[in-house]
Amino acid sequence: MEEELLSEEKENLPAEDIELVKQQYKELEDKFLRLAADFDNYRKRMVREIEELKDVIRVELIRTLLPIYDDIERAFSSIPEDTDTEIREGIGMVLRNFQNWLSGQGVKAIEINDKVFDPRYHEAIIIEESRDIEEDKIEELRKGYLLNDRVIRPTMVKIIRKVKEGE
Repeated sequence: MEEELLSEEKENLPAEDIELVKQQYKELEDKFLRLAADFDNYRKRMVREIEELKDVIRVELIRTLLPIYDDIERAFSSIPEDTDTEIREGIGMVLRNFQNWLSGQGVKAIEINDKVFDPRYHEAIIIEESRDIEEDKIEELRKGYLLNDRVIRPTMVKIIRKVKEGE
């Protein structure tokens, strides 16, 4: 029935009006497709920005917790071996749980393997000169950490430079 009405209306409309309606339909369809694409791009951008914000918040949380982790680590290492084992075991358990949580988040300590200063991973706090060493080296003052291979806290180091003859 609808088809009959449409075909009757089509027969009654001048050809120019039919072309105008077709053109308007095409324009509206193009606008709709552009709007749908814009909305899809907006949605994807929002998802990406939310993920980036989550990463920023996660990094800041971990940076805030690292000094607390350092304190627990210092507390544990300062307890003599012959002290009450329950206290030592309790703090050790807290430390291991904290280490496991950090590992689960993708956090790794920056290792100082070659004892050479690397500005990508180290922050020099003190520079000392010495005649008693064979070659320049660094000493760790505070651990640094990586989050998924990105430095979130550089290792704080002391640089010890060998004094050359004649200096």
